[in-house]
Amino acid sequence: MKQGKRIVGGVVGTVAVIGVTSAGIQLWNVHRMTSDWMLWPKAVPSKVQFADRDYQCGPNPVPNTHSLEGLTKQGRTAGGADIYAADQGAQNSTVTWIVIATGPATYACDLMGGP
Repeated sequence: MKQGKRIVGGVVGTVAVIGVTSAGIQLWNVHRMTSDWMLWPKAVPSKVQFADRDYQCGPNPVPNTHSLEGLTKQGRTAGGADIYAADQGAQNSTVTWIVIATGPATYACDLMGGP
């Protein structure tokens, strides 16, 4: 009887360790992508990676009324929101700001680290 309890305790302990480790890895991966300590990325995270650059949206992004006119959809955030930016064409210049659209709201995010 005691051996059965030890086996059950060992299995429960192992499952708990695996669960905590998995959650820790997920937290770290989301933080690395977005700078947010969450299990799942927000639609508008603090940091957005786009075109091999990082853009800062802030820890608590505030919706604004930025128009999407002249911008094209060019990707998605880690949380699934649409990323809009101006076409750079043959200029190969760096986009200095992007707009994140989530339904009716838009959020402007600025380039981190300079052009």
